[in-house]
Amino acid sequence: MKLEKLYNIAEKENINVINFKMQNKAIIGCVGNNYSIGLNYSIINNSSEEKTILAEELGHYYCNALYNSNYSDIEIHKREFRATKWAFKTLVPYYKLQKLHEEGCKYNYEFAEKLGVTEELIEKAYNYYSEGNYGS
Repeated sequence: MKLEKLYNIAEKENINVINFKMQNKAIIGCVGNNYSIGLNYSIINNSSEEKTILAEELGHYYCNALYNSNYSDIEIHKREFRATKWAFKTLVPYYKLQKLHEEGCKYNYEFAEKLGVTEELIEKAYNYYSEGNYGS
């Protein structure tokens, strides 16, 4: 999936994506029924990172995985995992990893390069799929 398609998904869902200066690279928030994703473009290193981060923030939206500072570390971890899982299932589905492997990809950087995502997202997807989670 191309980065532009993620922006189109956000637009279709009426989620504002704005440049937001903060310490983090991204945040999603909701006021009433209005969602916004803030991306700190000044510290996002490249389009692969931007694509991965935007997908994770959309994952928070689609998985109802928002949280605030009052949540426990365990609950935050669960919600982050749900959002990240949405991101890699959207950007790095199992069948694509399998196809790239059949085409000769061996290392995380090769998969990441081909799919336009970060190596970290590839690693998370690989670990998840290695546990036998292909369709859930």
